[in-house]
Parts: sequence; C-alpha cells; structure tokens
Amino acid sequence: MTLETAEQTIKYFTNKFDETVAAGKRINVALHGGEPLLNFDVIRYIVETLKERYDGHIIFTMTTNGTVFEKDIYDFIKGKVQISVSIDGNRKTNDTNRIYPNGESSFDKVVETLKFLKEQGEYIRVRMTVNKETLPVMAENYIYLDQMDMGVVTFALDAGAAWNQQDMQIYYENYEKIMEYMIEKDKKAAQYLLFNIKEATFRRRTGCDGGTNTFHISADGGIYPCALAADKVDYWLGDVWKGLQPEKLEALHKINEIPVTGCGDCTFKQNCSSQVCKLINKAYTGDYYTVSAFQCNERDIVYRIYKKYKYILEGFHV
Repeated sequence: MTLETAEQTIKYFTNKFDETVAAGKRINVALHGGEPLLNFDVIRYIVETLKERYDGHIIFTMTTNGTVFEKDIYDFIKGKVQISVSIDGNRKTNDTNRIYPNGESSFDKVVETLKFLKEQGEYIRVRMTVNKETLPVMAENYIYLDQMDMGVVTFALDAGAAWNQQDMQIYYENYEKIMEYMIEKDKKAAQYLLFNIKEATFRRRTGCDGGTNTFHISADGGIYPCALAADKVDYWLGDVWKGLQPEKLEALHKINEIPVTGCGDCTFKQNCSSQVCKLINKAYTGDYYTVSAFQCNERDIVYRIYKKYKYILEGFHV
C-alpha cells in the first residue's frame, strides 16, 4: 500500500470512525500482510494519523513474522500497537515453512525479536500455525515455545490444508497433551486457556457484519468485507476513491440471508461461525450453504477438550 492509498483510506472511513466513537464503541484496526513491517512508513502514517484523531478510542493490532523487527520500529510502536509474533515451534519445525528466500533459517532472528520484546516488558502473543507435516509434534512445539517464556502461546490449524479423520484424532491427542502440561505447570494459566476456549467456541453468533462494520482494505485500496475475502474479485465491494458499490453490498447481503443446510439439530448451531460466515463455507466446500467437515470436526474436538477438562474451572473467576 502506498502512502497515497493509506491517506485516501483514512479519509474515506473518517465518517465511519466518527460514528463508531460517537456510539461509544471502539475502533479496531488490524495491520497485516504479507509482512506488514516491510512497509513501515505506511504503518507509521496510519498509526500516527488515526491515533491523533481517535486516541483512547482505537486499538491497533499487528502480526509480524519477526524477521524485520528493529529497535527504531519498536520505539515507534511501543504503547501504540499490540504485537503477535508468528513462530511455529522449534528450529526444525519453524524452518519447515519460514525460511528466507535464500534458503537460510529465520529462526534465530525471530527468537532475537521475541527476546528483545520480552526485555522491554511487552505482553506478546506468540502464534503457532500447525500444518499436516507439523501436526504430530504440535504439543511438543507448544511446550517448547511456552518454556521459552516469551509470551502467551496460541495455536491454529492451517485452514487451507486437506485434513482427514486421522489428522483430527492426532490433533485431539496433542490438544490433550497441551492441557495436561498446562494443568500440571500452571493451573491458573490452564484455567484462562480453557475459559477462553469456552468463550470463543460457545458464544452465540449473530449475522455477518462484513461490509457494514467490518472492512478489509487491500494494498490497491479495494474494499472487501473481511480478510478472508481479500483480493477475490467476487467479493470486491468498491474502493476508497469511489466508495462502496450498493449493488455489490446488496449481493453480499442476499448471500448471507439464506441459511446453511445440513446442520439439523447440531448442538453448536447457534454458536457456529459457519452459520453466519458464508464465505468460509464457500472457501472450504465451494458452496455458500454447505459447512465443511473440517469446521465441524475441529469444533467437535474443542468441545471434547472442554468437556474433559471443565472441572478445572470450578471456582474460577475472571
């Protein structure tokens, strides 16, 4: 994204931001890429400009791979941007997917970034992506990262992978190992982990607000309903120069008005993101109204984990 596009984006959404603040709500801006810090001048401009106008009413978040993080960058974002750092486990695992173009390992640089942030007293979210190749050592890598004591470790399956039932069983077994480790090491941390699982999984879902309250802006200024839809021509809603196109919004709303099929009396029907996010369904199954087996299986595993360990939440209060 160029500075010109960033400037026009802020200009276009100023009224929307003003309305959000006037309603007593908070503005959330997620800065992502690619690697967002490769375009630090634009990051700086966006944060400075919006913070000046909406300080106290806006939160910035950013996920970085940690490879271009330098002290001058930190000096700017300190106290302004909440940081997540992507690292997929130990050196061997991380190098499976995260190497430099010349083939060299990025692991040492990412660890250096994490250590630096810890030394500054920053609260860091460490994000571990799990693919089919690294799934068998998911728990091992989680424990490795947790014992590095660099930040709160989170994990997510690569949604684009072709997961099968055998993979899901391996996922469940690794999830169990993580919970057992956490309970033995730090019951309070395990309680927070399980509580967050409960809140994220079992909260009631409302309608899709993509194109209404949630927007994704591409590098060229295109407007999309969310990050999942980014740069997909079918979900282009307009751009920051000419604005939202009413017919595009109407088409998106019509897609979301039709309920999904095949869920019957599923326990999670009111809590399932696939019920409200038709674009997730389209991405996984090719049909807006058919839920993917991956989504169902993953949710079922999380529910099994919650049922097995919910006893640790007795007497727990946030």
